[in-house]
Amino acid sequence: MADIAIIGGGPGGLTAAIALARRGVRTTVFERESHPERMPRFNLDRSYPIDLTGHGLRAVRHIDAVAHFDAHLVPFRGIRTRRRVFDRWSEPGWIGSRGDITRALMSLAEERHAELIDFVFDSDVRTLDVHAGEVAGRRFDLVVGADGAGSAVRTAMREQVEGFTVTTASVPNHGLLLELDQVGDKLDKHYLNGLAFTPLVIAAVVLDESKPDGVRWLCVIGVNKPLSFDSPEQATAWLRRHCPRVLDLTGERAIADFSRRACVDLGQRLTCSHLHGGRAVLLGDAAAAFPPVGQGGNAALESAIVLAEALASGPLDTAGARYEAAWKPEADAISWIGGQIRYQDRRMLVRGIIAAACGVNITSQTKSSTRSYADVRRAAGRLGPLWA
Repeated sequence: MADIAIIGGGPGGLTAAIALARRGVRTTVFERESHPERMPRFNLDRSYPIDLTGHGLRAVRHIDAVAHFDAHLVPFRGIRTRRRVFDRWSEPGWIGSRGDITRALMSLAEERHAELIDFVFDSDVRTLDVHAGEVAGRRFDLVVGADGAGSAVRTAMREQVEGFTVTTASVPNHGLLLELDQVGDKLDKHYLNGLAFTPLVIAAVVLDESKPDGVRWLCVIGVNKPLSFDSPEQATAWLRRHCPRVLDLTGERAIADFSRRACVDLGQRLTCSHLHGGRAVLLGDAAAAFPPVGQGGNAALESAIVLAEALASGPLDTAGARYEAAWKPEADAISWIGGQIRYQDRRMLVRGIIAAACGVNITSQTKSSTRSYADVRRAAGRLGPLWA
């Protein structure tokens, strides 16, 4: 039996541990934070609601976790504006925070797979030997890097694996979070609610037991350059000019907090030349970080089950190559798709309308539970110079 270390107990790492446990494989999960139930569900400075749909749904079904996600997240039904639903979702799907997702996965791991998954919380792994598979003084047959965009496993591979390179790029996307504390029944919690498109303003919920209705409304405002305010009054004036509908959904205190909040760079892209090296493999954001297009969590979960399938389909010493062959085209495709989404870019809006008229809507089609990211990219590529 293989002895496998998973560095990172986020959505991708937990999904990998559960998927492997279902095959009788023992894993040790090293997580720098505490148990998910003891951690905040979200961080108002950086968190944003995540919708889990097609690719994430495939993974959730694979590990038989639908009931746990139903219990820990809000059902997702699509995307809507004030006037209409323009992207309806009819399969199972969910909205929530990263914390909601890790709580759902942890409840499943503890309920069904406690004997095969060992957790080491409050363990910030910074150094490891990828050729020996050594982590925290222990040797493992395989080390799975599921430790996010700042991955220590990827850093070790870059230093220790000949020919392994990392390429970075960016698009001018920035985001600022505003809490909507006066929503009432004005928005439907089962949808991502589009409030404006230039700038991009999307409102959705995360769970919060302290609220009377059990949810907290968060609004992500996407702009093409860093945004900051000198006062709540200046923030209010900006909102009135660019997305006035928001002012009907939030109060003075939330706007004051918004005016002090730091704008986050959302446009960073990261691509690895390989997804394996030595006794290490990379999944989720550690393998391919890309600008948010509603697929970060979905891709992380799916990459975990692709890895589990690769480990089950042949010898352990060639599993990394099988995983890379299956997942790298997908990782490269979603990275490319993420690079096409640029906030406050009217040319992008026009291009999107033309592409949709030709049967290619990359933001909608990436949500499919049956269509690969690579297939969506190929369809977009057939439109030639439109995506140049």
